[in-house]
Amino acid sequence: MTRCYVKGEMENSGVRRRPVQQRSIERVERILDACAELLDEVGFDALTTAEVARRAGVPPATVYQFFDGRPGMMRALALRNLDLLLLQLRRRADDEPGLTWPRAVEIVIEETVGMRRTVPGFTVVDFADTRVGGASFLPPGQIPEGGDILAERLYDFATGQAGLPPLPDPYRVMRLAIETTGIALRLAFQNSRDGDPAMIDQARTLLTAYFAQLTRHRPAAPSR
Repeated sequence: MTRCYVKGEMENSGVRRRPVQQRSIERVERILDACAELLDEVGFDALTTAEVARRAGVPPATVYQFFDGRPGMMRALALRNLDLLLLQLRRRADDEPGLTWPRAVEIVIEETVGMRRTVPGFTVVDFADTRVGGASFLPPGQIPEGGDILAERLYDFATGQAGLPPLPDPYRVMRLAIETTGIALRLAFQNSRDGDPAMIDQARTLLTAYFAQLTRHRPAAPSR
């Protein structure tokens, strides 16, 4: 599995000008924080750059100075959320030597559920905008769908940093696991802000069994 997402992230992250000075970095983070809060309050369709600027305490032109409008802010939020997930996964992996794929799946589900409960705007724009019928805000790079970036970064982390063995047909396995998790968590959080524990547990059971079967009965194939 090649890391073709990198070029796409740099060119299509939605950030027009990357901040260098600390003051600019803080301003960009303030804009993203305001955007995330407003997503929770008014939703994506009612979100405006003018209101984001007002909430962040910056002139509207400042938003466009750093971001390619509303889609750019969404892409930046999605990538920030993905970075946050990977940071949490690194911490968890460090605490659990001898990690297995089924256990790694449990950890990913636990951390994603935690983010849904606590991270502003995450239910609207998580890692690749999973709203039904919505566009994907992650940059496509050299691959057709933004969700592939999530698959590649998770797999690269698992095999390159967490010490997990390669999977057979990793591209399809990771895509299927991500899509299945996304559907299960949408159902779990459909009528509850904290999520339906039984549905979350069903997702955990389904995915851990899938990865246990993959790693038990099939020989590992070289990563693509």
